[in-house]
Amino acid sequence: MEVCNTTYGNNGWLGIASIWASGNHITQASVKLNDTYFNTATYNTTAWRNLVMCQEVGHVFGLAHQDEAFNNPNLGTCMDYTNSPNSNQHPNAHDYDQLETIYAHLDSTTTIANSTASAAHPPAMQNMDFTEPGTWGKLVATNNNGNGEFYVQDFGNGHRVITHVFWVPGEKRGKPDHHDEH
Repeated sequence: MEVCNTTYGNNGWLGIASIWASGNHITQASVKLNDTYFNTATYNTTAWRNLVMCQEVGHVFGLAHQDEAFNNPNLGTCMDYTNSPNSNQHPNAHDYDQLETIYAHLDSTTTIANSTASAAHPPAMQNMDFTEPGTWGKLVATNNNGNGEFYVQDFGNGHRVITHVFWVPGEKRGKPDHHDEH
């Protein structure tokens, strides 16, 4: 997993998590945080940075949102959307229980020591950085407020990249008008 931050521009997203998968296994991932927004008064707080970072890293490990309504009471987990992130900066017990379930492998395959897993991906998959909406593929799901989405770019033969997007609440987005698949 590679985690990075820079000023990606006024494109509408606070953070994205892109997960390269082969079959049912994650082979590599990236998390990107957009300092264009984190350099503004609204989002330049420890709470907002922790919430978005924790949520995107959580997605890389396979965690889903526990609640997607920004105005519901906080659940005390970074996997909960909120307009007030002070109590949602870390995983909670439910998240750790989910990770135990996810990683209790029922098969004999592991990608932990397989340094060549990403080399087995199709070349187009290896050369994309997935920072622009046009590279994310097909929109698969949107939360009830539209502030979180996930896309799948299918490269065939079980190879795909799943991208989770944490949109800036209320911000006009740079989303694609149509969703193409390769």
